[in-house]
Amino acid sequence: MNDHSRRQDCLSSPEHPAPQPNPPGDQCQDVPSTTPPELTPPDPCLPPAWCHCPTPPNTGPNCLQILIDAQEQKIALSAKAAELKKDLLARQSQADKASAAYNQAAYDDLLKKWQDLDGKIADLIRKVVCAVPCWRCVIECYVCPLLNDLHNSEIWLYKGGPCSDVHNLYDLRYWYDRDLDEKQRRLDRIKKVLDAWGDPAKTIAARLADNLTLYNSISNALGSDATRSIYDLFLRLIPMHLAIAPPTTMPPVPETTTKIDELYTIFCECDSATGDDCCGPDIGPWSFRERLIGPQPYLIDPADYYKVICCLVDKRYRPANDAVAAAAAALAAVDAEITRRKMQIDNFPKGFDGRGAIPSVVDCCKLEPDDDGSNDSKSSYRR
Repeated sequence: MNDHSRRQDCLSSPEHPAPQPNPPGDQCQDVPSTTPPELTPPDPCLPPAWCHCPTPPNTGPNCLQILIDAQEQKIALSAKAAELKKDLLARQSQADKASAAYNQAAYDDLLKKWQDLDGKIADLIRKVVCAVPCWRCVIECYVCPLLNDLHNSEIWLYKGGPCSDVHNLYDLRYWYDRDLDEKQRRLDRIKKVLDAWGDPAKTIAARLADNLTLYNSISNALGSDATRSIYDLFLRLIPMHLAIAPPTTMPPVPETTTKIDELYTIFCECDSATGDDCCGPDIGPWSFRERLIGPQPYLIDPADYYKVICCLVDKRYRPANDAVAAAAAALAAVDAEITRRKMQIDNFPKGFDGRGAIPSVVDCCKLEPDDDGSNDSKSSYRR
């Protein structure tokens, strides 16, 4: 154990407390929008300069189908809007019940239980660190490689986002598919956070009870299985305890500041992620350590409950839901275009007959005007 660790072990109020949740807020930046790369159409195949062909119509035989596809997108977006309204009504009813249950008396009781357990966990940390001085190396050598492998898998799957260069409709479809996948994953995270805040009084009480049970289990096993207790303490108990902690305050308020030193939360640094906590709760992306415990409600002032819910819904959930709906509609439109053009090619052998395109009477003087008879390219073609 280094000197810094020894000094911190003797302090009840650490100089650098472990990170606690972000206070409720609503100063959120807009979520960055995505723009599909431009698919350059093929160069037009023009007739020879010496052929004065009639100007073709601006719309092809699929103009009606294109308009139908556009209406399909509008219908899909309208259906998504109806689903969102239904979901928001359900969440409003849930929030009203949760707000009534998460009152000042409930908050005071939960905060007192959290404070009591906070001191016990800080004392337990000192015991485990003294029993296993190499606790950090145990985690770094045996647990972090497992998390790092998961982190690398996510990089292999998602790093860089959709491609920025497209050459055909299948490339463009791939871009929209990746774009939809990224937006859906974001929407799913936001839903999980909103679900977690559906009944904070009940959920926080359950987490405190679970944490107390785990604390007792680690304490009882300390003499016989201290090494195995490292995982339960540093990757289960401490993260869950801090996840439901009161928000960080500036300046720190002793009653709501953890006694756990930040030192005991810093490891597996490759497994990190930059989240989005402008509303207070972090909607991710999350590290794998954060995903081990999942999103949790935490001990905010009951008066701030609707501030959290309204910010999450207005600044994050609604825009994310709209983005997914638009991305899905755009992907469907590209699919329809691919299907249409592929069918055109596949049906060519049995459906093509160019005779119908030729008028019954052709005026060659209009198609091949030759004022002086010296059109070299035309003469060369005739030879």
